[in-house]
Amino acid sequence: MILVQNLLPRLSGNKIWMTSLCCCLLLMSCDSLKKVPTDTQPKTDTSEDLGEIQGGKVYNPETGKYENPSDQVSPVDTVSWTETPIEEKPPITSDGGSPDGITTKPGIDPGQTLDMYDVAVCLPFLGNRFKEYENEINPKSMLAINFYSGVKMAFDDLSSRGVRLNVNVLDTEASDSKMNSLLASSELFEADIIIGPVTTGNLKKTAAFAKKNKKVLISPLNPNNKITSGNPYFVQTNPSLESHCQAITKHALDNHPAADIVLLVRDKSAEKNRLKYFQDAQKTYTGSESVDRLKEFVIRDNSSDLNEVDLMPLIKQNKTTVFLVPSWSNENFIYALMRKISLVKGPNDVVVYGMPQWREYTRIDFDYFERLNLHISSNTDYDIYDESVKNFRQRYFDRFGMPPVEDAIVGYDLMMYFGEMASKHGTNFPQKIDGESANLLHSRLDFQPAQRSVNIENLDAVDFYENKMVNILKFEDYHFQSTK
Repeated sequence: MILVQNLLPRLSGNKIWMTSLCCCLLLMSCDSLKKVPTDTQPKTDTSEDLGEIQGGKVYNPETGKYENPSDQVSPVDTVSWTETPIEEKPPITSDGGSPDGITTKPGIDPGQTLDMYDVAVCLPFLGNRFKEYENEINPKSMLAINFYSGVKMAFDDLSSRGVRLNVNVLDTEASDSKMNSLLASSELFEADIIIGPVTTGNLKKTAAFAKKNKKVLISPLNPNNKITSGNPYFVQTNPSLESHCQAITKHALDNHPAADIVLLVRDKSAEKNRLKYFQDAQKTYTGSESVDRLKEFVIRDNSSDLNEVDLMPLIKQNKTTVFLVPSWSNENFIYALMRKISLVKGPNDVVVYGMPQWREYTRIDFDYFERLNLHISSNTDYDIYDESVKNFRQRYFDRFGMPPVEDAIVGYDLMMYFGEMASKHGTNFPQKIDGESANLLHSRLDFQPAQRSVNIENLDAVDFYENKMVNILKFEDYHFQSTK
């Protein structure tokens, strides 16, 4: 066992800090870290050695034996939008239900305001993949490490404000079988609030568990809006692909005539399917089902320079042509497209709207971004020179000896918001969040109930709550900045 307070010690030097954290993760029990109030003082680490890094055997309820699992580890990607429906399956537990037949926390009514809340944080730290003797951290661990470092700072700030939390930190290992074992543990059955997991497979299992046991589940990083249905306990903080397309469409129509807008995609079924999001968003924007469709252009040329593509007929002479490009998986294609548009536009103005993944591109000449007035959607929008952001960055640096990355800022913001919401409204706070927006360090939050399915018996039924706040950033003066 290891205490939460010791998970992220203040050390000087990135390598020392990261190595110490991963060593702590390797010393976790199979189920969780020890649960302690966040307002207690750190205690001595009483962890037990788990043996080999690969982990021990897992109980198989079908055979009644402990076996070596052949885990298929899911990829960790917080900007990987799934666009096909996903079947919801219940979690696998030792008896097909909950430990000792418990289906909710003993003695606690769902929605009750408590003096202290049990919180389970389930993230893919991937401690089982840490190369102890090589002193090397798996790069995919950094998402969880950075996010949790911000969460840890929020725990302490919430404690100073009188919000009392008992915290279990659990390593999902991005593994299906590990998530199954966690869902059969007392730590999750006793939790009032569950934060995570990240991968879609693990999140589906946990959403089914939370729905059955009426537990608040916060999905902090996964943007998939097809995880669950009929589940008012599920809160999605990362806006979906559909929400990004809606925000781009609204911003484009706010600033340009619909006749000047062109939807541009490759001849790929996934990309062509996204066109519907934009066409539907225009109908919502205009309030009319009979509005003329936005122009669509499909690129069928697979050459590296798009030599056979003729974009000239799309360019508005003496006007501004607006291209909406919901494509991101092939940076070489985006590079060739930006180059092509730049060559054919001549003296005419062009505006290009791209996707959040474009911020991570490294091969494209930023002159194209500047010349084509690039805008992208983003779930974050913060100014590093803002006083509150500067203050957080300094406190983070003083504590961890390194500046915070974006995931750390998001982790801090979300934990502060949900901790204060629970303190204010109790465990029924998801029913309050759609009327209570927040301005945080990384962005505003705007939760809205999703109601995809029709419930004749209850027309107010909610499938889940999604944060619909998507920011539009403009590339200007060779960096992305707010369009506010």
